[in-house]
Amino acid sequence: MRRRSWIQVWALAVVLAGCGDSNGTGPDGPDVGGPEQSEFAVLNSISGTLQQFNRIDGEIVPFGRDIQLGADYKGQAADFIQDLWVTAWDTPEGSKILFGSFSTAEQTMAVFPNNAIADPGKPTVIFDAGGTVGALIPARALDAVYVTFPGTPMAQVAVEGVGTFVERVIPAGQFLVSVDGNLDDEDGGREPLGPPRIVLHEFISGSYFDELRLPESIVGVTEAIVLEDKMLLLAGGGVDPLTSAPLGDGNLVEIDMTARAVQDVNSLGGNGISLEAGRDGLVYIVRTKGVDATETDVLTFSFAVRAWVNGPENPIQPRDRDGSNLNCRVAAAFLDGQLLCATYVTAGQGRLVLLSATGEFIDEAPIGAGTTDILLRPS
Repeated sequence: MRRRSWIQVWALAVVLAGCGDSNGTGPDGPDVGGPEQSEFAVLNSISGTLQQFNRIDGEIVPFGRDIQLGADYKGQAADFIQDLWVTAWDTPEGSKILFGSFSTAEQTMAVFPNNAIADPGKPTVIFDAGGTVGALIPARALDAVYVTFPGTPMAQVAVEGVGTFVERVIPAGQFLVSVDGNLDDEDGGREPLGPPRIVLHEFISGSYFDELRLPESIVGVTEAIVLEDKMLLLAGGGVDPLTSAPLGDGNLVEIDMTARAVQDVNSLGGNGISLEAGRDGLVYIVRTKGVDATETDVLTFSFAVRAWVNGPENPIQPRDRDGSNLNCRVAAAFLDGQLLCATYVTAGQGRLVLLSATGEFIDEAPIGAGTTDILLRPS
């Protein structure tokens, strides 16, 4: 099969650089004045919905109807470009990849060959050489990366030999960069086989090029962001095998992609829960506050100066309406530094809370259950 050439456009670049207009309608329909598109959305993994919002005069204002992802939806993450979003998840009948539109009800579904249960990780939006938008999907159970495009019913292999548990794949320059958790998942468990690693394949040919093994102290890689020749990798840390309590050993790893070397390992002082790129150029990490802790706060890191802005010693503590501590599952920020904090509940309604740059309560809106991702769209 002829291999397509791909050019990556990842959500970080979209957030920082912006892109074109959407043809979305206002919250009450096409004839009512108001924003033409949503400013941000949240992914609810248990409710199986994408919910859209705008920030207007210091309030979180719902936009349009909830986007339904299906009764069997179990995904944890999504990616997007302009009006298109993509997400993936497992079902007993095989894994699914779903493309959709923020502004219309249009959706297209793809599956993996032989209806395989792929245990898909976070998708990454790409363009092919002809300008068609598609997505790369890390398939943790298949030890490979797949590619598919809207309207194509079946994904195809992009690269193989990416490791034993590929969590994330990001095109960067001439390479496809796979983040391998290096876990044994053959019997349904996730036992470490060694330290995580970064595996590089040539972008055009798909041939293996090189790999970087991370330090032995790095546990539980879950997310990564590449900007130019630098990578930030979230290693969330481990949990007690008996109690599942966080061990508090999470790290933020800085990697020089040109030298293929670890530049620095920054302790989180807790377990890393999520990592999101803010519109203000900072990276936002939600972490647990130490060993055995379930409460969370927010750290911020600057790509530009390679340093904490709000590190483990001076984190942002989100505050609820009454001034008490607010536990976020995921957090991100606007250009002016105001924060979005999404809580996580397994049933009922979660909360999407707007906070000041220092974490003080401003407003909130109800959201679905199991919120795991915030998508900051371009204005």
